[in-house]
Amino acid sequence: MQISIQKSNQLKSIAILMMLFLHLFNTDYKGLFHPLIFIGSQPLSYYISLFSDACVPIFAFVSGYGLYYSYLNNKNLYFEKNIERTKKLYFRYWIILLLFAVLLGWIMGTDGYPGSLQKFALNFTGLKGSYNGAWWFFTIYILFVFTSKFWFKLLDKVNPYFYLGLLLIIYIVAFYFRIYNSNIFQNPILHWAHTQSALYFCTLFQFMLGSFALKYQWHKKVLEVFNKFKWPTLVAILGIIVLIVFHGLIPNFIVAPFTALGFIFLFLQIKFGKSVDKSLDFFTPHATNLWLIHMFFYITYFKDIIYAPQYPLIIFTWLVLWCLVASVVVNFIYNRTYSLIK
Repeated sequence: MQISIQKSNQLKSIAILMMLFLHLFNTDYKGLFHPLIFIGSQPLSYYISLFSDACVPIFAFVSGYGLYYSYLNNKNLYFEKNIERTKKLYFRYWIILLLFAVLLGWIMGTDGYPGSLQKFALNFTGLKGSYNGAWWFFTIYILFVFTSKFWFKLLDKVNPYFYLGLLLIIYIVAFYFRIYNSNIFQNPILHWAHTQSALYFCTLFQFMLGSFALKYQWHKKVLEVFNKFKWPTLVAILGIIVLIVFHGLIPNFIVAPFTALGFIFLFLQIKFGKSVDKSLDFFTPHATNLWLIHMFFYITYFKDIIYAPQYPLIIFTWLVLWCLVASVVVNFIYNRTYSLIK
């Protein structure tokens, strides 16, 4: 049984919303916002934001699942489809870059926006995301799109247990070089290559989990287990709570791929009502925009305005609303201009 397109899109939307929550509240709250609920010395928002570091692994999983599905359905046209996929993403990215990093940066007079021609060129090509910290995954995603065929071919040939174990080892090594030994080169080009390699191989494990899930029908197997429960939705919700507690006890985000994997398959067992499904589906055409935009609001230009409501739930809703308004503008421009580069 395959994960439906609707559920895949909902997972992407949830991953982006988790990203916003992570970035807003995984920080010292003193002088910034006023939490209402505490668990020990930390606010509840901290533990939810900590769990939300599963956002990139969830997004990577769904990307690996979707690209592997595309690869299996038409291997001959896979490269051409990836070219089109990349064009669409770059065009959206350029609209956001020009609107927020260049135009708004110039209007606000913010130092470094747009900055030097070199800075603009590196960001415009996607080689560097110095305008926006969340853009690091843009480069990695593009690399996945054009290297995924190699990894998918290995999936079709190599023993799955050996392959998954190897990917896990690569993840642990890359995590070390990403977090604990990230400045081994002084040369800027070598430093860039080291950073991108660490990010790529640190995310590869999560990306390939998606393709493993499709090939070996993990969703079907988990569903068979949950069908034995009288109240599968309740069990899934309790499971997610257990994951949040687990990550609170082990705060190192090396566990994020595993909490993300657990969340994905627990989420898929939850039966939502039509109103919740419609709410999640609403974010589908905005998810990529929210990822690429949100940091401009909460940290680059309007930090004081975003945190002005003081209370976490209101702050989060406030940021989402700002991002959605901006996303409508971006989609309007995209829908009326993309045909020019087809």
